[in-house]
Amino acid sequence: MYLFLKYAFWLLLPFLAAFLIAAILQRPVNYLAKKTPLKKGILSAIFVLLIAAVLVTILIFTGARIASEAQGLVRWIGERFQSLPQILETLHEKLLSLVSRLPEGMRITAQEGINNLFRSANGTAEAAAAEAAQETTKGTALLGGLFSKFDFSMLSKPMTGIWNTAKQIPSILVGVLISIIAACFMTSGYDEIVNFIKRQLSPEKRQLLSATKEIFFSSVLKLIKSYALIICITFVEMFLGLTVLKLIGAYNGGYVAIVAIIVALIDIFPVLGTGTVLIPWAIISLITGNIGMGIGLIVLYAVITVIRQIVEPKLVAANLGLAPVVTIMCMYIGLQLFGVAGIFIMPILVTIVKLLNDRGIIHIWNREEKAAQEEEQAQPQTEQ
Repeated sequence: MYLFLKYAFWLLLPFLAAFLIAAILQRPVNYLAKKTPLKKGILSAIFVLLIAAVLVTILIFTGARIASEAQGLVRWIGERFQSLPQILETLHEKLLSLVSRLPEGMRITAQEGINNLFRSANGTAEAAAAEAAQETTKGTALLGGLFSKFDFSMLSKPMTGIWNTAKQIPSILVGVLISIIAACFMTSGYDEIVNFIKRQLSPEKRQLLSATKEIFFSSVLKLIKSYALIICITFVEMFLGLTVLKLIGAYNGGYVAIVAIIVALIDIFPVLGTGTVLIPWAIISLITGNIGMGIGLIVLYAVITVIRQIVEPKLVAANLGLAPVVTIMCMYIGLQLFGVAGIFIMPILVTIVKLLNDRGIIHIWNREEKAAQEEEQAQPQTEQ
């Protein structure tokens, strides 16, 4: 599996995607082939091209809007960095005011520590603000001034993956075209392909393959759909919340849609959640005197969290997903082994393995039911 994902996955990805599309389209294509005089090959091409047209249309319109808002958001964030020294100075004064009530010995030590901390932070902030001011007129990325002062080596792998993907856009377009053509042929000849694969396997392996297919379509795809719906719900909540804050005058910025998308995507990752963005944003707003925005963000965070806790158990089966710590492990190991794609691929693979093990098709670790049965069998022997 490691060798396949490392060296063959991207090479075979157009054909894997085509096979997945073919499997999804089998039911509607077979139904129409029986009810209409059209042949399965013609129906397969019509369905595949229709799906491709819809996806391309969505990507063009949404991609253009997201790219435009993302560029403006980066520029807006860079402009905000110019006020970073004033924010730090305000926070500095508030902390000094708090520690001034301590006993003299503790107060002097605390003040020295705070002064040293903010002296260093102010130097970094002033450099970031100066560079941001220069870059504003150029319309380029404005975050380099601050980020260059810190070590973000942990992001090197994902950023390298994104950059390499951007350089390979021509190859991606060719892969998409190959995938569409292959999907037409695979949809038409799906039964022959499946029968050929089954003939190469032993009866035990056929059972494992059938169970894996059933689990993938009945459980894993359902899990993906559930989390996609959760992302959409979070996006709508963020979009409406920021729109309301803008209407009442608390939020003076723009780019509501792109901010909502970013928060919704972050919310799907374990541990991070919407609080990673909303809580620091609320604190900064309160420090800078924008009390309405700070309170509004806190209320918005509470609403999103409560709705997430209510909706997620109903959409995602409790025994289907992985434990949070296991999900984090899968994402980290996937990132280290396979790059950005591993963040999403590894949890899906481990979920499939877990479901196969839970159903007793494979035996990698003891299930709860099996462990309970072994304890019950061992108890009478111990009593004897």
